[in-house]
Amino acid sequence: MDDGTEPIADEEVLYRRVPASTGWYSPETGLRPEAFAPHKTNDTTGLSISRAKYKSAKEAARGQPGKSYFVVAMRAADLRGQGILIEPKPLPDDPGHAELPELNSDNRKLGSTLERQRILVTLAVQIEGPFTSAEEPSE
Repeated sequence: MDDGTEPIADEEVLYRRVPASTGWYSPETGLRPEAFAPHKTNDTTGLSISRAKYKSAKEAARGQPGKSYFVVAMRAADLRGQGILIEPKPLPDDPGHAELPELNSDNRKLGSTLERQRILVTLAVQIEGPFTSAEEPSE
């Protein structure tokens, strides 16, 4: 069984969660490069994404309870075709966690990072949501 450390196949779909409150995506104005901007403290090793083989778009949208998120779907082969690196980075509670290491908190203001963000906008194949995060269900 896969544990999230296996290489990401070209045919895999990847998800990027985008907070609805930011305005980085709306059906009227489309997707903005800021949706792929590394956070100054959270993305030290790379921009977080999720692997669709481990979770649905709705699951990938989980974030802060009560907040709404869109989910941008992209194909791994399309990212690689544009020279964007993708690395599996499973977490204890999220085997589908992966990262784009070239987009990180240290280089978030560089022109090359901004260009990658613009490229990622063009690679979106589908945008779902918004999904509202709920409290974790108790078992």
